[in-house]
Amino acid sequence: MKAWLLPLMVLFVVAGTVVAGGLLFVQPASTISLEAAQPPAWDAVEEVIKAREAAIDSDGTAPFGSDTQINILALGIDSRKEGKEQHCDAIHMVTLDLADWSILITSVPRGTYAPLPPGREYKETDYYVSNACAFGGLDYGVAQIEKIAGIKADYVATVGFSQALGIFRILDLPTTETLQWLRHRQSYAIGDPQRSQNQAVFMKDIALRLLGDDGVSTLFLHILYSLIDTDLDFKTIQALYEAYRASEIAARPDDIALTMKPFYETEEYHFDPNNAEAQIDALVDALEGRLSSEDLSHKTVAELQFELEKYLREALASDDTVVHVYNEQLWRQIEDEDVREELHFRFTEKYVKEVRDTDRDQAIEIVTDYILEKQYYGLDEWEEKGRSLLETLVE
Repeated sequence: MKAWLLPLMVLFVVAGTVVAGGLLFVQPASTISLEAAQPPAWDAVEEVIKAREAAIDSDGTAPFGSDTQINILALGIDSRKEGKEQHCDAIHMVTLDLADWSILITSVPRGTYAPLPPGREYKETDYYVSNACAFGGLDYGVAQIEKIAGIKADYVATVGFSQALGIFRILDLPTTETLQWLRHRQSYAIGDPQRSQNQAVFMKDIALRLLGDDGVSTLFLHILYSLIDTDLDFKTIQALYEAYRASEIAARPDDIALTMKPFYETEEYHFDPNNAEAQIDALVDALEGRLSSEDLSHKTVAELQFELEKYLREALASDDTVVHVYNEQLWRQIEDEDVREELHFRFTEKYVKEVRDTDRDQAIEIVTDYILEKQYYGLDEWEEKGRSLLETLVE
């Protein structure tokens, strides 16, 4: 299964405030001080949580500079649970124009030709840009994407399959159907370019939704931010988001433009979350008898879920590090909420134990962000477990 969605998160990076030709200023979140974290431990826990909330919502002063355009390369990474070669399977360069507050999304189909790094043997069919990331690493893949798009990335943001499911949930979208829509290509005569176009249209629709009306809260943005990997700091994302909202781009949908490199004639299809099952069924029905018997879709959801849960529980029982599972957030692929929440806490707990002696500040930040996420979702039982875990770090 593939990873999609980072694209839409990049649109949350779209805002900040500019005053009469002035520059946009942002600063990193402030550091949490633990000097006052003294017994009683429960008071210390409350203090750390409040400090983290304040840090997330603080103002900043780091400038973008004089350039009026920001290019953010948004990549959906095919993240397998084994942590092997990872393909760039959703590729979108998002250009934010701070002069006229417009957005251009330049999509690159994953099957676009690209050279591969020397040093190994390749098949003739291996030479495409998704493999450039897998065989050459992310930096090599980004360089090939920049050549195809003709645009140099100022920042890179990636999201794996598991994180994408977390993003769908916070957006209140059906996880399975949304993923099927974003990864589907077989029903289209043009195949992969239409899939890439569908992803860009989806990004635009989500951006217009989040940038309109009353917008979203800082905590909502921060949870989304925690689901991506990027060299953009959160305060920059928050500032850009507010600026694009202030520009009223939601009332100017034509100012979010879509293009593709190389160019293909595509159609504009929109995902309908309120009619998702019927929409996906129509795509799947068109493929009856055309898919290989070895295709992954012939495994039931129950079978896939069983295999994944078994893998995760074995990882917890092992003496090996859980850093890969934690970084990939693989528990987010579990559809059963009770099981997913149990595994989220247990992996957080185990990973924190692995890092607390070498990086106590990181351990505290991990647990505090866990608590804030559970607060947002109203999961009181798991919030309390998170507080108890934090207590062991600050007492």
